[in-house]
Amino acid sequence: MPTLEERVASLEARVDAIAELKSSIADLRGDINRQLADLRADMNRQFSEIREDMNRRFLYLDQKTDRHFVWLVGTQGALLLAVVGALVGAYYR
Repeated sequence: MPTLEERVASLEARVDAIAELKSSIADLRGDINRQLADLRADMNRQFSEIREDMNRRFLYLDQKTDRHFVWLVGTQGALLLAVVGALVGAYYR
């Protein structure tokens, strides 16, 4: 059976090991927090780039849609004018 001094020395060694482990865990936590902060900043940057790209594409699509709408309305107006002209021409014949 170990003596009292040996048992106290063993407990002190365990306490020292636990203190080192707590220190290592704190360092690891700090490293993980820094890496997560870097990852979060990188994700925010990439999302901003994607958002800008989507805005640019939707602006182009909006302009294209406006241009096609103008053509459609113009074509319908010309067709209406042609039909009315044909009806008026047939009426006065």
